[in-house]
Amino acid sequence: MKNLECKYFNICGGCTLLNVDYEKQLKEKQHQVIEALAEFGLSPVVEKTTGMYFPYKYRNKVHLAIRDVKGEAQVGFFEENSNKIVDVDSCLLHDVWVKQLIEITRSFIRKFKIKPYNKRKNEGTLKYVVARKLGNEIMVTMVVTTQAFPGRDWFYEELVKVFKNVSFYLNINNRTDNAVFDEEFVHKAGFKKLRGEMLGVRFELSPNSFFQINTQITEKIYKRIFEELRINDKSVILDLYSGIGITSLVFAKNGANVVSIESIPEAVNDAKNLIKLNKCESNITPMLGKCEVLINRINYRKLYKDGAVVSVFLDPPRIGAQVSVLEEINKLNPYRLVYLSCNPKTLARDLKVLTDYGFKIETVQPFDMFPHTSHVETLVVLSK
Repeated sequence: MKNLECKYFNICGGCTLLNVDYEKQLKEKQHQVIEALAEFGLSPVVEKTTGMYFPYKYRNKVHLAIRDVKGEAQVGFFEENSNKIVDVDSCLLHDVWVKQLIEITRSFIRKFKIKPYNKRKNEGTLKYVVARKLGNEIMVTMVVTTQAFPGRDWFYEELVKVFKNVSFYLNINNRTDNAVFDEEFVHKAGFKKLRGEMLGVRFELSPNSFFQINTQITEKIYKRIFEELRINDKSVILDLYSGIGITSLVFAKNGANVVSIESIPEAVNDAKNLIKLNKCESNITPMLGKCEVLINRINYRKLYKDGAVVSVFLDPPRIGAQVSVLEEINKLNPYRLVYLSCNPKTLARDLKVLTDYGFKIETVQPFDMFPHTSHVETLVVLSK
């Protein structure tokens, strides 16, 4: 596939591999995983990178930064490793809805003489416009330093003209760093939760909910995880670093008893709401806290059925899993262990610990969650 050209490529830095043939990108990501895991002799085991048929317009969420630069409003993205804004009118990694959102935002700023944020002077009203679109619904959050500004109703009405089904929030952010959101969200119009469905799981997202940016690849990953765990009504699954709990619900809806552990309170609240929405209260136990603290407090006897089989799924952050978590997993002696990683280096470190415990690496599957960037997701299946 011949890659599309972007007029911002040399200044933005958001998609550093856009000038590399896509098939070559997939091979390079496979090789990146092979190199990271070289000590395990896995070259024949690392599968080809699962990519996309059309590796563009895949991002379901956008953060538009708005800044005052010499008296002019700039709307776009931060340059890589910089506070400078790349003023854009569209992006190849987002569908046409982002171009439409940028146009509405620019019109709003001009029409109502809204002051963009000036970081150097720490003044101005509008900092960011953040949006996520799933299906025919869109959730838009305007990040501002005050609620006292004109044109709010006009902005929402323009969104409705273009997108029809709109959720509109304000986030009040007076921080002086580059954090997009502060704690205070104010719902102004439309529905309160962005709704979607994946692998039979219904979910609802708040403005600050975590959800993978690439829906197509996420669904492929979750389907593969489900297949590798070989779930049936005898399965007990420990879901570590579980986020808002979509994987837990996939497991539970297919008959497993699930214990999920997540350290972010907002994510656990989302998970509890999704458990009710999917009527899975009887076979998911969500726990709030750090995995290394809670993993040895689980009473598995309460979960065991006759012939129950325990497996583990873990999806840690880029820093990987704590050694104490891996130790507890070893003590649990799971039937299957599936590890999803966004960082090949920390994955290699953790696999060294697990293989020293006697786990055997069965399969390694890279996924291209972020086409045209250097990032790769890797799914590893282990057993004893």
